[in-house]
Order: sequence, then structure tokens, then C-alpha cells
Amino acid sequence: MPRRPADTAEPAPERDSAEQTGIQSVETGMRILTALASLTAVGSPPMLKTLAEHAGMPPAKAHRYVVSLARSGLVEKEPLSGRYRLGPMARQIGIVALQSLDVMRLAIQQLPVIRERMGHTVALAIWAHHGPTIVLVEEVWTSVTVSIRVGQIMPLLSSATGRAFGAWAPRALTEPRIAAELTAGPGARPASRIRTAAQAEALFRGIRGRGIASVEGDLNPLIHALSAPVFDFRGVMVGALSSLGPSTAFDTDPQGRLGQVLRQAAADLSHGLGCHTPEPGQALPPGPASSAGPAVDK
Repeated sequence: MPRRPADTAEPAPERDSAEQTGIQSVETGMRILTALASLTAVGSPPMLKTLAEHAGMPPAKAHRYVVSLARSGLVEKEPLSGRYRLGPMARQIGIVALQSLDVMRLAIQQLPVIRERMGHTVALAIWAHHGPTIVLVEEVWTSVTVSIRVGQIMPLLSSATGRAFGAWAPRALTEPRIAAELTAGPGARPASRIRTAAQAEALFRGIRGRGIASVEGDLNPLIHALSAPVFDFRGVMVGALSSLGPSTAFDTDPQGRLGQVLRQAAADLSHGLGCHTPEPGQALPPGPASSAGPAVDK
């Protein structure tokens, strides 16, 4: 048999092409996890049929994947209701991912101190997939229930936290959510005096001028709140430091004691992330352009 010349040997498959092939079953499992996270974020844990619909597959196929995901601890089934939710392994992965953020590591140490200075409940929010999401809470117990929980997604137009993101986060992130809140029916929309995009922009412009966002009973008539932006070394907003308390004891005046303490605390967090923000009372970085980078910590 004649020998094949060395230069006619069949070429090895391209590495890039092989790496891009991926594993379809993993991607399908991720579709289910993404659908489950999305459904849980906006309501109660779903039944299998609803989960399958949002993942874009037949219930029988979704069930096979859910069984495997449950064995891995990524999904769990509520015994009484039969509904599905993210499992302990998924929660652990989420916690580790959040703790890897620089703003989280810094705020975990500082939030108890900030709470003592404010004398009110304080919280840190970051921009997650569904919007401004509470990731840390330090509570102060009062006679009036001040309810805020980790994982809670805050509206942009009627919460101090959301308004801070609306004022300083990149437009590419905020505009779709603002539009959704403006077009939502009265029953689905949180209480807000903002009804048009022009009113929203005027609101955010005023917030940037004051350096702090506030609400007075917009989400709960008994609760007032303030929120100040936290920036990283690029000058990009990576979080919102918020405080809330009973309307009878919580001063939302931007120049009041609470406003000054919260702005200083946010400036200190920003400084710890390498951003030299102006002193409280001076102008903060301008509002974001549509081309600005993502308002998430890297």
C-alpha cells in the first residue's frame, strides 16, 4: 500500500468549533432554571405545566429534566403544593456569586455600622436580571412593620431604591423596566405619581441634583425611604444604599441628618471601591448615557 505523503494528512478538527458545540442537555437544563428563577421572582413557585410553558418545552420533557435537577439539588418540589422552586444548591451558588462582588464584600462589613448611625433599617441593592434587587438587609425593629427582604425586586418609579437606579444606572438597563411600569395596568402597578416618560425623566433629573432619592409612602403609606448610589472605580453605579423607617420618625429631607448620613455612607462605600465621589452636597457623576456600561459589579 502506498504511503500517504505527510502533507496530505487530514487536518485535525478546529478547537474553536469543538468548543462552541457545547452540550445541548446542559443548555436545556439552564432554560428550565432560568424560567424557574423568572417565575419565582414575580410570583409564587410554579407548577410543572407553567414551568414547561415558560421554558418552551412539553411538560413530559420538562419533568425529566426537573427530576435530574432535583437530584443535583438545583430544584426542589414543595411536598404539599407540588410546586417547584430553586433548590439548596442553586441558592448556595447564588450566595457564592453575590459574595464575590466587591460591593457585597465591602457592604457586609459596613451595613451594621451604617444601621447604627441611621437608627433605621438599611439595605443594599444591586441590579440583577429582573431589576433592582435587595441583597443585604440590616433591620431595626420598630412598632411599625418595615418589611424588606433579600431577593425583593424594587420598582423603579415608586421605591427610593428603584429611583436611585433610574437616576444613575445606564439607560439600556432601566428604560425597558420604566416602560413596563408605565404601561402596567393600575392593579399591577405600584402606587406612583409618575405616569409618563417625561415625568420619569424629570424625577430622575431632580434626584441627580439632590444626590439622593426618596419616597414618602409610595409603596406603603406608613413607610418613608431614602436611597443613595454606590459607584465603582469606573464611576459606574454598582449598588444602591437604602434606608427606610416609619413615616412618623423618618425624615426624607435631602439636607436633613438622615440624608447626610446616608450620602456619606454611600460615598464611603464608593471610596472603598476606588471611586472618589464628591463630598455630600456636591454634584455626583452625571446621569448615564445609553452607551454606558452595565451597572453591575464585575
